[in-house]
Amino acid sequence: MSILTTTTARTMMYFFSIGGLLVVNGAAVTYLWNTMLESGGSSEPLRFLEGVGITAFAYVLVFAIKYGRGVSPLIKRQRSSDTSVERKCAEMTPEQRGELRRHLAATCARADEEVKSSTFVHEHHI
Repeated sequence: MSILTTTTARTMMYFFSIGGLLVVNGAAVTYLWNTMLESGGSSEPLRFLEGVGITAFAYVLVFAIKYGRGVSPLIKRQRSSDTSVERKCAEMTPEQRGELRRHLAATCARADEEVKSSTFVHEHHI
């Protein structure tokens, strides 16, 4: 296995790539901001870390707008997919439906008896 294909190596490459872009873009934002404000006679120049912060905020904002709206419709589409009980029951044969009815009747009747026997309210009717 090559050292560049391990998970750790790929993580480090992504980390340094994204970090490098953030540093380069932060430096560009700082330089452009200070160049534009210098001609306007502004008070304090923008520092490097403030430029990096503005760049990081812009990244978050852009990705939130680009990908944030697509998440909700995807979730709604998955929830509304055709996996309803009615469809599953409609696809069952009459023998399967009868077996399901018998199983549910036996299970629900047994559960109902357990609830009645273990509940104080059912033992002492008011």
